[in-house]
Amino acid sequence: MKNYLILIGVLFFGWQCQYPVDISSLPPTQKFIGIDIKVTEDYASANVFYSLESVTINGAYILPKPPIATATIIDSKGNKFELSNTKGIEDTLFKGKIGESYQVQLVADGKTYLSDKETMQASPAFDSLIVNYSRENFRPADNLYYDGFDIYALAHDIPGVENYYQWAWVHYSRAIYCDKVYSRAEGRDVLLQCYPPDCWNIEYNQNVIIQSDRLKDGNELAQNIVRVPYATPPKIYYIRIEQRAITPNVYAYFKSLEASTENRGTLFDIPAQTLFSPNIANVNDPDEKILGVFNVFSYRKRLVTIDMNQPINGAIPKAIMLPAPFSGDPFASAPCTEGTYRTQRKPPGWIN
Repeated sequence: MKNYLILIGVLFFGWQCQYPVDISSLPPTQKFIGIDIKVTEDYASANVFYSLESVTINGAYILPKPPIATATIIDSKGNKFELSNTKGIEDTLFKGKIGESYQVQLVADGKTYLSDKETMQASPAFDSLIVNYSRENFRPADNLYYDGFDIYALAHDIPGVENYYQWAWVHYSRAIYCDKVYSRAEGRDVLLQCYPPDCWNIEYNQNVIIQSDRLKDGNELAQNIVRVPYATPPKIYYIRIEQRAITPNVYAYFKSLEASTENRGTLFDIPAQTLFSPNIANVNDPDEKILGVFNVFSYRKRLVTIDMNQPINGAIPKAIMLPAPFSGDPFASAPCTEGTYRTQRKPPGWIN
């Protein structure tokens, strides 16, 4: 197999990595508060929400409105910083420091929540990222991932320190359409172009990717991050990789979650009675079950771009087909709504 070393540049900008919530795995008619808070060197973010409230007789999920909430970051000296929002948007006015301890106080719908104190650890730099083409013959030939690229991260562990790592990624792709609707005039499902036309879809990793240095102190770290299908569109595949140095408390939580989901877990896609927050509690009701985690970490990021038109002996990129034709009405469109999974903001480093 031929290896492709892709030229990779370090990017010094923030990006949000979230773990999508699979509400279908939560116990029916039970509502839990979700608190996903991150504190880093470049930003802090708080995403506060409620899980599913009920299921209709037709099987539809009814989601409650998110709570009215405020979140305040407190450092070891008692300095306080109130985040500008609790919708998961990064507040870049906050700058964390390696070696400093942080705690968060959250007030949501009149209830007060307080986290444990977590100390920001140092993350080593990436040595390199390797992109390796391979054919997975155990898959059917028509499987999207039959031909693909595996991305590996290489770094050197910081010696003499107990370190815990987490990797995450985010993939941007230009939105080809922004909605699929049924057209009575045409008698079929049709796609609606985006308005404005500059619009990008966002996909996040859903797997827990962690590692400890207990058996490799000071040695090289090697981690498989993700497999990218050899397929078009896009012509250029855009993905950002993040390497985090997380705290022991958060690592233990992720490790339990990883084991519970057989290495396919996310923060919220397991039965809710199995794992709840290890470091956030209701001040007045410590028995309340809370989804999410308070994650304090430093990190390093890299951008990877893969040319999907590059020649590879014995393989050609699969064509990803649209789910329906576009509407015959040239003025029919759907808004490119800013949110967790779609944006009008061009991704930094976008090249096509």
